[in-house]
Formats: sequence, C-alpha cells, structure tokens
Amino acid sequence: MRALMFAALALAACASAPAGGADTALLPQHIREDLAQREAALAEPGVVVAGIGQRADLGGGLRVRPLEVIEDSRCPQNARCVWAGRLRLRVNVEGAGEGEITLDEAPLETSHGSFALVAVSPGPWTDWPDGAMPPYRFGFRRA
Repeated sequence: MRALMFAALALAACASAPAGGADTALLPQHIREDLAQREAALAEPGVVVAGIGQRADLGGGLRVRPLEVIEDSRCPQNARCVWAGRLRLRVNVEGAGEGEITLDEAPLETSHGSFALVAVSPGPWTDWPDGAMPPYRFGFRRA
C-alpha cells in the first residue's frame, strides 16, 4: 500500500512541473503555450532528448552528448528581427570526438551514421521572468 501511495505522489509531482523543473503556472500564457508546443516536438517519435552533459543514444552505436550552446541568436517570438537567427550546439559524438550542429540545418555525419538537431526547448522570448527559464533540452533524430 505504501509503495502504491509513493508511486502516486511521484507521478503527481512529475505531472505538475515541466521537464526543466520550472513552475509554468508563474509564466505568461504565451510562454506556457510555446513550452507545450516545444515539449510536443521533443516527444515526437524518433526524437531522442538530452540536456547539456546528458547522453542521447540514437541507436546503432550513435551516442551524442550536448556540451555547450555556442550561439542562440534565435529571434524572440515577441520581437521583430531582421534575421531569424540560429542555435548552434557543440556536441561530443562517442567514438568520433566533438562537432558542431545547428538547429534545423544539415545533419552531422559520423562513422556511426548521421543525425540532426530537430527541436530545442525552451524557445526564445524577451520576457522570461527572472530565473524562470528552464534549462535547455535538445531533440536529436537519426538522419
């Protein structure tokens, strides 16, 4: 009985907060909606998710570890920009060393196959409340 109650409480805690751990109830509605869309993109079939320092196992010996966001110049969705910007990520590919990949651009070729960076959360906004922006999560897919 205790194990069942513990499991129910654990599930309730997971359901009340997004993967990044931030309390979305405190965020503006437009940011909450954007986070929900980005989480849906990360949950699409074939997408493997990892944060900075975590490993994404794409199968067939292809393992990727995001190391650092090199550039996040994506235009905030509530701003006018001349250029849409981009997100560049430095990654470690197990057995192949480090490389760089850009969101929604050409796949990175490795000896174990190629992969693309297909989704990122959170999105760019100019009005994130102080300390409310969750950590980056990256979605990779074999190409």
